[in-house]
Amino acid sequence: MRNLYVLIVLSLFSERILAHSFDERYDLPIPLGMFLIGSGLVVALSFLLIVISSKYWPINEERSSYSVLTIPPRFAVGAFFVLRAGGLLSFIAVLLAGFWGPGNPLLNLAPNFVWITWWLGFSISISLLGNFWPLCNPWASVFDTFCWLLRSLGFKGVANNPPFIFPAYLGLYLATGFLLAWSWMEVVYPIAFVPARVASIALVWTLINLSGMYLFGKSVWLQRGDVFSLYFSMLGQFGLIAYCHQRRGLRLRLPGEGVLLDSDLWRNVSGVAGFIIAMLAIVLFDGLHGSQAWGLFAQLLQWLGLIELSLDDYLTGTVGLISVWLFFVGLFYISCNISSRFTPVTGVKLTNTFSTALIPIAVAYLIAHNFSSLMIQGQNIFFLVSDPFGLGWDLFGTASYRPNIGIIDAGTTWYLAVVSIVIGHVIALILNHCLAMRLVGSTRRAALITIPQTVLMIMFTMLSLIIIAEPMTTSEFSLLQEICFSTVD
Repeated sequence: MRNLYVLIVLSLFSERILAHSFDERYDLPIPLGMFLIGSGLVVALSFLLIVISSKYWPINEERSSYSVLTIPPRFAVGAFFVLRAGGLLSFIAVLLAGFWGPGNPLLNLAPNFVWITWWLGFSISISLLGNFWPLCNPWASVFDTFCWLLRSLGFKGVANNPPFIFPAYLGLYLATGFLLAWSWMEVVYPIAFVPARVASIALVWTLINLSGMYLFGKSVWLQRGDVFSLYFSMLGQFGLIAYCHQRRGLRLRLPGEGVLLDSDLWRNVSGVAGFIIAMLAIVLFDGLHGSQAWGLFAQLLQWLGLIELSLDDYLTGTVGLISVWLFFVGLFYISCNISSRFTPVTGVKLTNTFSTALIPIAVAYLIAHNFSSLMIQGQNIFFLVSDPFGLGWDLFGTASYRPNIGIIDAGTTWYLAVVSIVIGHVIALILNHCLAMRLVGSTRRAALITIPQTVLMIMFTMLSLIIIAEPMTTSEFSLLQEICFSTVD
C-alpha cells in the first residue's frame, strides 16, 4: 500500500515538472481561436466603457475601503508573536527535513513546503487576502533575535545605525535579479527539488538577508533588497484586506485599490517596472518551458549559429528566461514611450507609473497557471507535517492521508484561467486609466495616452491564454503547434 501511495505522489510531482499539465487533455467546446478573439474583444470593449464612464469618476484620494474588524492591542501583540513563532518554527523544520529527512523528495517536507505550500500557497493567498507576510517572516524574526541578543550584551547601535546607505541607483534591480534567479532554480535547475539543495538554498538566502538587513538597515533592505518581501508586498496591493496601523484594524477594499494607494511610493524608484514585469515573465516562462514553443526557441538558437548553447539545457533555459523578461520589458517601455509623446511626462516616468497597473495581471497569471498545482499537490502537506523527518511519526493524525487527485479537473482549470486572465486585464486597464487621470487630469487625454498599453494588454491576454491552453487542451486551432510545425517544414 505504501508503494502505491508513493506512486500516486510521484504522479503529482510529475505534473509540476511538466509545467502543471494534466494527464487527460481537455476538449474545448469551441475552437481556441474563438476564446482568444472573445477575450481580446472583452478587454477592448472594457477600455471603451472605462473611457465613457470615467468622466463621472471623482478624481480624488478618498478611500473606498471600510472597517471590518478592530483588533485589540493585546490580541494584536499575541497574534503577532504566534505568527512569528510559527514562521520561525516552519523555517527550522524545513532546514532539518532538508538535511536530515528522507532523501526521496516526494516524502520530504522541505521541497513540498518551499515550492508548493509557501511559494504558491502564500502567493495566491496574499494576492486575495492582502500581505500578511511581514507577520510571519522568519528572516525578520532571526534578525530581531540577533539584535536583541546584541543589545543585551551592550551593543545598542546595531539595528539603528547601519554602516551603509542602500544605493539609490540600484532601485529594485538587485531584487529583480534575485527573482529571476529564483525562477531559474524552480524551472531550469531541477536539482533545486533535492531536499538537501533546498535547505542549502534557504541557508544561503538567510546569510544574504541577514547581511543586507545589517548593512543597510532592516526596513530599507526589506523594501529594496529582500525579493520575497517585495514580491509579496506587490501581490498584497491587489488583496481585498488591508491593515490600518492608525486604527489598529482590518479594512475591506476593492481588488487593486492598494495599487492606487501605494503608486506614489514607486514612481521615483528605478527598476520597479523591471521587477513587476519579472513577476509576469517568470510565470509565462514556466508555461513556455513546458510547451512546444520551447523546441522552436532551441531551433532559433541553432539557426543563429549557437549550436552548443542550444544543446545545453541549462544555458538554453537561462537565455530563454532572460529573453522572455527582456521581451516584455521592451514592449512595455515602447508602449510608455509612445504615450509620452502626448504628455510632458517622460517615458521612464510613465513606465514606472503605469507598471504598477500590471500587478492585477501578475495575480491573474499566478492563479491561472498555478491554482491547479496548489489544489492537487498542496494536499501533500497534510501527511508530510505529521511525519516531517520520515521517522514513522503521526503528529497530527494525518500520516495516512491520501490526496484527492480529482479535486479539480482540466476543464475547471481552463475556465478559471480564462476568467482570471480576462478579469485581471480589465482591472489593470481601470488602474492604468486612473493613474493616467492623476497625471493629466483629463478623461480624453488619459484615454489617449493609455491606448498603447491597452493594445499591449489585449496582446498579453491572447498570448497568455495560448500558453495556458497549449499543454492542457485540445483544439482545432493551436497557434503554438502551427508555429512549431511550420518551422520544421
